[in-house]
Amino acid sequence: MKKIGIILLFVIGCFLGFQQPAQAAGNDQFIIINKATNKLAFFDNWKLVKVFDVATGRKDSYTPEGRFRIVNKIKNRPYYTKNIPGGDPRNPLGDRWLGLDARGTYGTTYAIHGNSNESSIGRYVSSGCVRMHNSEVRWLFSQVELYTTVVITNSSSSFEELAVKHNYLSPDVLNKVNAQKAGNALLNELSNYQAAMNAGSVTNMNSLYDRFTKQLRATEIAIGKVSGKSNRDQLEATYVRPAKVAVERTIYEISQYRLLKTVEEHLSKNKLTHAENEIAKLAGLKRRAIAIKNAGNYEALNPKIGRSLQSLEATVQGTITQISLTHFNQAIGSANIANVNNLYDSFTRKIRTTEVAIGQVYGSANRKALNDQYITPAKIAVERTIYEVSIYRLLLKIDVLISSNKIDQAKSELSKLDRLKRRAIEIKQAGGYRSLPGRISSDLTKLEENLRAKL
Repeated sequence: MKKIGIILLFVIGCFLGFQQPAQAAGNDQFIIINKATNKLAFFDNWKLVKVFDVATGRKDSYTPEGRFRIVNKIKNRPYYTKNIPGGDPRNPLGDRWLGLDARGTYGTTYAIHGNSNESSIGRYVSSGCVRMHNSEVRWLFSQVELYTTVVITNSSSSFEELAVKHNYLSPDVLNKVNAQKAGNALLNELSNYQAAMNAGSVTNMNSLYDRFTKQLRATEIAIGKVSGKSNRDQLEATYVRPAKVAVERTIYEISQYRLLKTVEEHLSKNKLTHAENEIAKLAGLKRRAIAIKNAGNYEALNPKIGRSLQSLEATVQGTITQISLTHFNQAIGSANIANVNNLYDSFTRKIRTTEVAIGQVYGSANRKALNDQYITPAKIAVERTIYEVSIYRLLLKIDVLISSNKIDQAKSELSKLDRLKRRAIEIKQAGGYRSLPGRISSDLTKLEENLRAKL
């Protein structure tokens, strides 16, 4: 008699609890449950409305895969196995039941329902049903119509892709959704990039730039797949144009930064020629930065960006001068005036270039520190040798004149020699500079004596 009573209770519950529709719902709603991610997507009017976390079978086979329908909706269904009344907080079915016609059943075995253990959501724990958070299944229960299609799958595809595969969404809709997703991701990247721009951090801009521009290209590709020129134009205006403005405002500053960092890398490996070849491109990038901003009438960037680039350029140019000073001092140490002469013009040009770069650096204290570090030691080396180089060049000129039989001109040039010698002595005494190796002086004396003998 007890078993008969339980059966009667179940039958009465079915008749009282099931909400049979007068007619089947249309195809404007759709549910996808992906066991790969344990998420449920609810579509309405061919739009993805919400995505929920769910729990599915503790074994993959427990929760059936396929295309089903919601065939009943029950509030406060009892848990007959343990005789727990509907609505009881202990009820593992929660208080909402959306029955599915899965595996030959009719909504009494498999369902989307609530639960009595919220921590189980997101995990693989059920005996086959799909569990949801109670608050969320109540919302879904109020929205979803009977006979709505439910697809249960195990897939790496997006919900929109799955909706197209199961003929709920058209490919055109999917293309637009994908374009909007890409566009929203681009706007997020743009926000981060603009924050770095506004802060004036060229270092942060550089670290974000490749990811930002990669997302820009991905968004353009996604928009290109959308049907209808007006649709594409609208998406371009919303997502692509603001990003392109940010790129155009900063592309040459990023290029300058990267060029200077490349030069730094060459210098760290003592590849001076490579460094000089690269830095020769810097002036062109600066001109392009000005031209593109004028053409686009873009707002000026945070001054900190330009100051950072100027400081980096000065440091790089200073390092080039510093390495050149090492080579120049090595030539002095070798006591070979010909080698010193060969390096002299290039070395002094680098000093002038570095002085110009340092002169553009923001802040007098910064400029002084850079001058002390790079210019002063280089100028000392120049002042130690400037008159010896001048004497050597004068003697070479006289030798050429003698070889060309221009004796009077040679004698005239030779008359300048004593003045150069006196200046060499004076400048070393005034500056307290260390004397050059004696061989340089003796070589110059021998060269002078040979020329005088020819005259």
